[in-house]
Amino acid sequence: MREPDLKDIDLNLLVVLRALLQTRGVSQAAERLGMSQPAVSRSLSRLRRQFGDRLLVKGNRSMMPTLYASELAAPLELLLEQTEAFFDTKPVFDITSTTRVFRLATTDYGAIAVLPQTLAQMIAQAPLSGLEVVGFGRDTFRMLSEGQIDLAFYSDDPVPTSLRTADLFNEDYICLISNNHPLTSHIQNGRIDMDNYLAYDHALVTVTGGRTGIVDDALRARGLKRRIAMWLPYFMTAALLVSRSNLVLTLPRRAAEEAANSFELLKFMPPIELETFGYRMIWHERTQRDGACLWLRNLISNSCASNQLSR
Repeated sequence: MREPDLKDIDLNLLVVLRALLQTRGVSQAAERLGMSQPAVSRSLSRLRRQFGDRLLVKGNRSMMPTLYASELAAPLELLLEQTEAFFDTKPVFDITSTTRVFRLATTDYGAIAVLPQTLAQMIAQAPLSGLEVVGFGRDTFRMLSEGQIDLAFYSDDPVPTSLRTADLFNEDYICLISNNHPLTSHIQNGRIDMDNYLAYDHALVTVTGGRTGIVDDALRARGLKRRIAMWLPYFMTAALLVSRSNLVLTLPRRAAEEAANSFELLKFMPPIELETFGYRMIWHERTQRDGACLWLRNLISNSCASNQLSR
């Protein structure tokens, strides 16, 4: 691909690309942007020529970004946010003197996976600011729209069209057991066979209160089933209880690694392939140009990117 000439770049195309990456569909992007579907399709064709990549391809239920497009998502969002902020006539946000208390909704997984590296940077850059974390629940979307919270962490499930999103990272799963669990002798090269995995009771972290999870869906597809002996909504509490029992716990990697370090747990890969999931931050359109919120979002995005590189 040839080096782009700035005079040939149409920022409106980048806005269309962002909408396509967020909605994963031409019709959905057209609806969000107030454009016709043919106009969005033509813009996508121009973008493909500009970048020399397909960018989005047909998937089972929606369009899926190519690997190259996925890598463009975070810097594209940052570029467009900074461009929008450039035209914002509001007073400049003073990081060093702000006393603003930001309100963030998340599960304890988000707190574990994102906040440690973010908080250190926040204290360093804005020492007089504050952060109030509230639980993610069924009212979170409404609280965002009403301005009760500034930001939330969420998976890659659908969100209302009034909300903006930015990808933070993709996550896979690993398993945890106590360091005196009978299974310790069966772990070989960080793995365990299916028979041993199913031989012991399991714990399930279920934020929504469901009785089964992604592991059970994958097992069911193969005609298998595990016995779940404990259900609870908290990742670290689950890890603590597993450290004092013979339960097996399967968690998203970032939470699992933190739990393993905190409670001296042993890690191994699940004996069955599990779908990864995307994790992102979401905010309402009303805070899109708010200088303080823009700073916080950039801080979180950069912290996650730095942490990803160091993994």
